[in-house]
Amino acid sequence: DGVPRVTYSEPEVASVGLTTASAKAKGHDVVELNYDLAGNGKANILKTAGSVKLVAQKNGPILGVHMVGSRVGELLAEAQLIFNWEADAADVAQHIHAHPTLSEAMGEAHLALAGKPLHAHG
Repeated sequence: DGVPRVTYSEPEVASVGLTTASAKAKGHDVVELNYDLAGNGKANILKTAGSVKLVAQKNGPILGVHMVGSRVGELLAEAQLIFNWEADAADVAQHIHAHPTLSEAMGEAHLALAGKPLHAHG
C-alpha cells in the first residue's frame, strides 16, 4: 500500500507501506530497524522525541516506513518514493541528507539498516 498516511496530532504519526505483521503475513522474510530521533540534531533543536521504523525484506526492498514525532509528516514524500521505487537500505544510504534536518533521520535509519550506522541504534 503506497498511500501515505499521517495523523496530525502531537506527536504526529506517519507511515507508508506494510507493517511488520502484515509483511510477515504476506510471506516476507522481514528485518526491521528502529531509529530513535534522540540521535537527530533537528529533533533535539525542536525538543521532540520519536522514531523512524523501517520494515524491509531481508536483503531486499523497504516494505514499510513508520514514524512518530513532531513534523514527521514532512518526511512522507521521501518515504513514499523509497517504498514505491522498491529501494533497499543501501540505495538510500548512499544519499546525503542536509544537517540539521529531520530528513537526516531517514538517511541514518537506512545507513544503520545497511550495516553502516553513524550512531548507536537499538
